[in-house]
Amino acid sequence: MALFYKFLFFLILLLNFLISLVVFHFFHLFLLSLILYIILTIVLIEGFSHLIQESFQNHGNVFFRVFPIVSKIIERQSQKIDKLSLHRSNLLKVIENIKLGVLLVDSKNTVILSNSYISFIFGCNIEQGQSIIDGWKNYKVLALFDKFIKENFQKVEFEHKILKFNKISIENGYIIIIEDVTKEESYQAMKMNFFSNASHELKTPITSIVGYAETLLLNKDIDKKDQNKFLKYIYKNALNLNDLINNILQLAEIEHFKQSNDVLTDINVEALLSELNINHLLNSKSIEFIKECSIKTIHFNEYHLKTILNNLLDNAFFYTKEGYIKLKCYEDDSYYIFEVEDSGIGIEKSHQEKIFERFYKIKSKGSGLGLAIVKHLVLLYNGSIDLESTVGVGSLFRIKFPKKNE
Repeated sequence: MALFYKFLFFLILLLNFLISLVVFHFFHLFLLSLILYIILTIVLIEGFSHLIQESFQNHGNVFFRVFPIVSKIIERQSQKIDKLSLHRSNLLKVIENIKLGVLLVDSKNTVILSNSYISFIFGCNIEQGQSIIDGWKNYKVLALFDKFIKENFQKVEFEHKILKFNKISIENGYIIIIEDVTKEESYQAMKMNFFSNASHELKTPITSIVGYAETLLLNKDIDKKDQNKFLKYIYKNALNLNDLINNILQLAEIEHFKQSNDVLTDINVEALLSELNINHLLNSKSIEFIKECSIKTIHFNEYHLKTILNNLLDNAFFYTKEGYIKLKCYEDDSYYIFEVEDSGIGIEKSHQEKIFERFYKIKSKGSGLGLAIVKHLVLLYNGSIDLESTVGVGSLFRIKFPKKNE
């Protein structure tokens, strides 16, 4: 009877092995075949354990003594497989959630793995098992990767994006990591442009100051009238230089400012308007200053709101020779609204989209930073700024701050 059980056990064990081998042969899934083999073996051992124990316990058979050891080995291998599966699952989660496009490609340029950020970058995806050269649905993306395989470039401009490619060789293939560096590149270009414009704007008053001062120092015979004229030029350019430096520092401070409830207070709007720098408006004989405000209080940063209104009023005064400048503030259910209207020269359509850029000036005077500062502050508080202007009639700047910020 024991011999029969031995024969039956080994026969089924052999059948189990053959089944696993067939799965591997037809599906080429080693891990699945191994798991199937282990599961069937465990089921077989569990089913025969009682019979084997009864048959072999009186014979001291070697197999029966080895049997517990084999069971432990199988159990440990099963635990290792579970750990590997867990590690693989965690790795796939990381790859899926990083802000980088990841493509795992074999030596035949077939995609083994791709994450969802690839779809975000290119607007289309590539399925596993497809060729990286011709497996894309979008022709432009297809052409891009065909070029990458041939040239192995590191940075490329694609569909208004700047993409950085990194290719890492591995055994039997390679990994492509794609990063969208559009914001970083734009920031670098903007910074270089800012420094270029700033250095040019700073150079102009400094050159004037140095020139007039040098004239005064080298020409001792200059009469009192010319001396006073040159000193006035020096003083005027020094003031322009001081304003320009202050505006640059203010703009830099705004860009690095992080809105916090610690710097927001309930502001009495009427009291704030009385503190605005509007003496040049009140003292102007040819310009009427009109103030209309129905907002009582606003939860805001006082310094920032003053800066916005002062810059808008200065801009209106700069381009208005006669007529009026009106400051109006009111509210509706969703917004606090501030308007600065003037009867000045107006702004041509070609300039209207550019006047909020740094150092952009319609006239040669001024720093070109006032409206850029206004826009940065408005966006800082999730607001919006609109411009209505007609050449020869005047301009209206309208700013809205959402009440939900409170």
